[in-house]
Amino acid sequence: MIYTDMRTHHNLDNTVFNGKVDQNIKMTIGDTSSKRIRWARIQKGWLIKTLAAKVEIAAAHLSQLEGKTTGTAEMKTLRKLATELEQPIWFIGCFENMPEDTFFEKLEKARCYHGHTKVEMAEELGIHERIIFNWKKKEPSQIIKEKVLLYCKILD
Repeated sequence: MIYTDMRTHHNLDNTVFNGKVDQNIKMTIGDTSSKRIRWARIQKGWLIKTLAAKVEIAAAHLSQLEGKTTGTAEMKTLRKLATELEQPIWFIGCFENMPEDTFFEKLEKARCYHGHTKVEMAEELGIHERIIFNWKKKEPSQIIKEKVLLYCKILD
């Protein structure tokens, strides 16, 4: 068997693949953030280094993100990835699988759907970040709860 270096078929300096895609290869979207990032990147025809440059992260870091079996990237990175890949952040982050059985879980899921960090969510709600963590044990007052439920409308 003769080993063929794939670099002979693709110019690694180009931003898109130049070779023909084997029509027998079927790539599934996947059920993890890493698989979805890779799937969306390949749909665009971009190399890892192309997408990495667009979102201003190291290609090695993006490669690690695509290779992860659990977890997701930081929210700010996911936002950039979702924008460049033209996909909703909930899809790239695989957030639809998050539970929303409790008030706090629903709030966390809404935060992720918005693509906010915890600090950004607190700013959006006009409260201090530490207050949110108290809601794990006890729901907020009715006045704040109404504002929070509006924030959670993104899940509807």
